[in-house]
Amino acid sequence: MRPYATTRERVAPPSRTRPEQGRERSSARQLVRPAPFGARGAYAFAYERVLWPTWQRIVNGRAIFDRLSFLEATEWRTPQELEALQVEQLRALLGYAGTHVPYYRELFAKVHFDPRSVRQRKDLEQIPLLSRDTVRERYADLVDPAHQGQNHKKGTSGSTGAPLQFEYSNESESWRQAIRLRGYRWAGYRPGLPTLFYWPEGIVQTGLRHAKTELDRALRRETYEDPLLHDPASLDRVISAVRRMRPNVIVGYTQALVLLARHVEERGARDWDDIPVICGAEAVLPGDREVLGRVFGPEIFETYGSRETMMVASECCAHDGMHIAEENVVVELVDVDGACSPGDAGDVAVTDLHNFGMPLIRYVNGDVAVMDGRGICACGRGLRRLARLEGRRSDTLRDAYGNAIPGMTFHALFVQREDVVRRFQAVQRATGDVELRIVRGTAWSEKTFEPIVGRLRSYLRGLPLSVLYVDEIPPSASGKYRPIVAEHV
Repeated sequence: MRPYATTRERVAPPSRTRPEQGRERSSARQLVRPAPFGARGAYAFAYERVLWPTWQRIVNGRAIFDRLSFLEATEWRTPQELEALQVEQLRALLGYAGTHVPYYRELFAKVHFDPRSVRQRKDLEQIPLLSRDTVRERYADLVDPAHQGQNHKKGTSGSTGAPLQFEYSNESESWRQAIRLRGYRWAGYRPGLPTLFYWPEGIVQTGLRHAKTELDRALRRETYEDPLLHDPASLDRVISAVRRMRPNVIVGYTQALVLLARHVEERGARDWDDIPVICGAEAVLPGDREVLGRVFGPEIFETYGSRETMMVASECCAHDGMHIAEENVVVELVDVDGACSPGDAGDVAVTDLHNFGMPLIRYVNGDVAVMDGRGICACGRGLRRLARLEGRRSDTLRDAYGNAIPGMTFHALFVQREDVVRRFQAVQRATGDVELRIVRGTAWSEKTFEPIVGRLRSYLRGLPLSVLYVDEIPPSASGKYRPIVAEHV
């Protein structure tokens, strides 16, 4: 049994506040979008509170709703209380990793680190940062032997040009799903209410697995549309889906949603009331909010996450930064001199508090962000906030007609295919021609690679594409790999 609380009952309730503080928080909680009434709301309530939790608990062994109930209480704690909760969980994670996980047992001995000495978040700085290269090189030593063969295995999309494989425990999955639900609920999302996902479907499924996925989405009342298709017919199809569904919420890739919104404006196609929009995968810039707001209404919610840890931060109805999911992750912003001050941009180093299967402690995920240092949000939640993200937007290529081809097109196609493509770089010349540089993986073959290239050609919409096989892709002058290079910019 793990030496820390994992249920709502084992954790102390939020502390009481002075009367005037209580009034402020009560008012702030009105910033949470209420669930709708009527038949839609009744089905959503039954699905979210009974059907879905029962399925997850019995079939998958995940107490997601218990975690969600816990999170909806702890989010109102003070920053000091939340840090104390983090430190308690940190000591448990670090103690376990230092005892059972070969990599950390070796590392802690080398730097003379004692997990019992941790009294605050800052004490994490005694531990060296964990790089993506180290995860690749020491993969086997980072996996807890007791979880061997029991973890979930996934990979990143390779936004740095080199996909990464990793694992996480089923307990961590419960927390990840609960964190995602809480962040989405702030925007009004409820499983069981019509939701449009403008999101890639990932690996193509067939047979029983495909049927199971389709049934699950039908029960959740979720419809998926491909955001990688930007031709007018595809965009018109998404507009038709919005008109038909009248979704309660739209969830999608930021830049794909912006392209869709511009198409709606050009066609004068909006005939719906305001719809909350949850943006992910790329940063939301002021100009993006303007066009999205004109087409879908003012409730635009930015989220930040990564496949390694899932939801890291999400925006509430105050629309003033993104709350960090501090019950599940510790986020540090660092540079060459150490910790960054609020307001300064730094590399994101994240520690997953519940992944005992393959602990990622102070993992530098390649993103750059800025911490908000202004204190508690107007919503009243004690969770710290990220002021903004920097460097999340993929470089954008252009087709022959000047339409955008987001860099995430390439990332999505190569996700979980490190065995076929170890590293890639797409370069668009000033002439428009695209050269795809490929470092072949151990399982590369023409048979496995050609379907990927064929799908890519359809997204490039007639642009000349050549493939160049190389032994390595050198870094740019800044020392970082650039998976997408647009020479015409």
